[in-house]
Amino acid sequence: MISFLLSLAAISVIGSINPNGFAVQIYLLSTPKPVICALAFTLGEYVGLLLSGLLIAWGMIQVIQQVLNFVGESIYGLQFLVGIVLLVVGCNAPKIFKPSIKNLQPLSLKALHIFLVGFTIVIVETPTALPHIAALKQLTDAHISIPTFILIWALYDLVFIFPLLIMVAAYLVFNDNIVSYLKKFNYRINSWISKILPFVLPEFDGKKRLKTRQSKPCNNTGLSDLMSIKFNK
Repeated sequence: MISFLLSLAAISVIGSINPNGFAVQIYLLSTPKPVICALAFTLGEYVGLLLSGLLIAWGMIQVIQQVLNFVGESIYGLQFLVGIVLLVVGCNAPKIFKPSIKNLQPLSLKALHIFLVGFTIVIVETPTALPHIAALKQLTDAHISIPTFILIWALYDLVFIFPLLIMVAAYLVFNDNIVSYLKKFNYRINSWISKILPFVLPEFDGKKRLKTRQSKPCNNTGLSDLMSIKFNK
């Protein structure tokens, strides 16, 4: 059980490295109501990840399985093409998306609206976030009770938002002085990720294709089997 929890903790730490969430949080810390906005965004991400994980685990099994069965192995070709497009766009982002000289401001900084922003971001990202899917697979493979499942998944989500809470705590201690350092920190993370991904993605895709040839078709409808279809192919 300890090794199982440590494995989930490691996956959660990896998943918590979220440059998109960091960028939004850093911006919110420079607004007129930094702490309220940042906490609302963090809470939105937590609730969004909690609900989306439970929906994937319990409420969307049949839908996902039917989609995977309909698309078949061609989904990997589609993933490869999407990955290439994203890499090209990412490498040429400064040329494609020229920075605006206008100082754009959000239409609303109400706590409820910021909460919905965080909630929506996580809801959209979770179905394609490999760390979250891997964690859900381990949880379902463990065949634990529903209350235990919810408790462990809630703790996983807490680790996921922990860096955002650290940013808020740092702001409370250092005030506006910390914002510039956080921007530099997020820029370095984006730089590291852009350098690592071109080497990681081809290797992951190669291993996945090798497992696809070796795997057998599965007709079970459980989430564990569904995740096996997704990861072993």
